Amino acid sequence: MATSMNTSEKVTTCLDFIDQRLETTSEQTIQIAEMIIDDIRTLTQGYTEAIKTNQLSEHARQVRDTQMKWVNQLHDIILEQTNRDLNGQVIQALQKFANDLNRKQLDYIDFDLPSIVARAQPNHLEYLTQDEIEHLMADATYENLQSSSHH
Repeated sequence: MATSMNTSEKVTTCLDFIDQRLETTSEQTIQIAEMIIDDIRTLTQGYTEAIKTNQLSEHARQVRDTQMKWVNQLHDIILEQTNRDLNGQVIQALQKFANDLNRKQLDYIDFDLPSIVARAQPNHLEYLTQDEIEHLMADATYENLQSSSHH
């Protein structure tokens, strides 16, 4: 399918992909942080209860199980970083594409320097100032009015 896309569609697809990945990744990160906080809160409250009911060894086992669960989760998150690196590759590809496009366009598209820039160049042609242009336009308008009123 990617081969049948035109350039604009490819750029849009890449940007949508990055946007979706970033949104999904940040949502997942927040959800994981909230779950870790909930587990810590539960374990902290459970500690007080374990002291009262003399069940510290049970609580310690629960702490260890929870720690292992989050160690495994965090390990998976680290592995997931490889997929995030794809976003960087997509961004680099888009930047290279934009640079190539700009280079190619600059070879074929010419434009005149704005007069204010051109006047600052050492070999500039004399350009009229805005006042001079308006004065000439006013004279031309006046002459047109004069010649049309004589007919």
